[in-house]
Amino acid sequence: MTTRRRRGNSDSDQTFTNNYNTQESSVVYSKEKEINKIMPRDRTAEFNSAVRSLQGRQIARAVQVRDVKKVKALQSYGEFMMIAKSVGFNISNTYAKLEKLTLLAKRKSLFNDRPQEIQELTYIIKEDLNSLNQQIAKLQEVAKLQKAAQNNVGRKHLLSHESSVVLSLQSKLANMSNEFKLVLEIRTKNLKHAKSRRDQFSQGNNLAALSDSSSLVPRQNSLLMSSNQCAINMDNNGDQDRLQQVTQQTQAMAVYDNTDQYLYSRAETMQNIESTIVELGGIFQQLAHMVKEQEEMVERIDSNVQDAELSIEAAHTQILRYFQSVTSNRWLMIKIFGILIFFFIFFVVFVS
Repeated sequence: MTTRRRRGNSDSDQTFTNNYNTQESSVVYSKEKEINKIMPRDRTAEFNSAVRSLQGRQIARAVQVRDVKKVKALQSYGEFMMIAKSVGFNISNTYAKLEKLTLLAKRKSLFNDRPQEIQELTYIIKEDLNSLNQQIAKLQEVAKLQKAAQNNVGRKHLLSHESSVVLSLQSKLANMSNEFKLVLEIRTKNLKHAKSRRDQFSQGNNLAALSDSSSLVPRQNSLLMSSNQCAINMDNNGDQDRLQQVTQQTQAMAVYDNTDQYLYSRAETMQNIESTIVELGGIFQQLAHMVKEQEEMVERIDSNVQDAELSIEAAHTQILRYFQSVTSNRWLMIKIFGILIFFFIFFVVFVS
């Protein structure tokens, strides 16, 4: 009886399996690598850690060198950048609030209006703008103090960066204040439009209906009273008529009270908007003063550039004069050499 041997895994099969697994893993790795190349990665934390380590190295080097002025300059620059970072964060938050206020203020519906929320956002944004204006003024004062203290220290690039940061924050605050003013103007126009629509479609009809109802009630009462006087005097009917008249008068007074309350709230909203615009004018004046200081600095730079341009033009004219003198002397030398060569040839040929 013949026995069958079980065929085991040969070396060729194992080699084929290993090669297949290796190829599959390489394909998966290449796919993951391609996906990592395509997909973006947030490396902000790595960047921040690198910046902090670089700043720490600079401070450590300054401490090792025992350069007190350099250490103070780096510390003051770090404080300045921390304040600027907080100001930028507050500006971004205020921008988010301003976007929400813009969406609410652009609504023209009479029934989907949110005056309380709009007033709260207006007050909050106004306070934020005042606070940001004060923070930027403080930041500018810090930059001025650092500039006065570091005139003799070779940190001109830090000072220029600080001035550019202050100017950028001022421009952002000015743009945001201008947008806030435009939103308030849009809100004012929408309130006026809503008031005209309400007066046209609601208030006139209500007043007409109330006047008709109030004019009809006394007539009916007078007719009833005359009929009652002619027939039998019934106290119950008279009480009911007087109760109905008092009820209608109360409803009319309630409508008038609601209208007055609505108009009072709208008037208060308009006053708040006007006062906010006036305060924004003050902020614009302060920003104009800050920009004026920057303008004086730019004018000084412009005057220096003009002086440099005049100096360059004067140097150019002097170089041209020198070139003309050199060229003229060159022609003189050529003439002299020509005469000498002529006499040399003449004496060599004819005299000798």
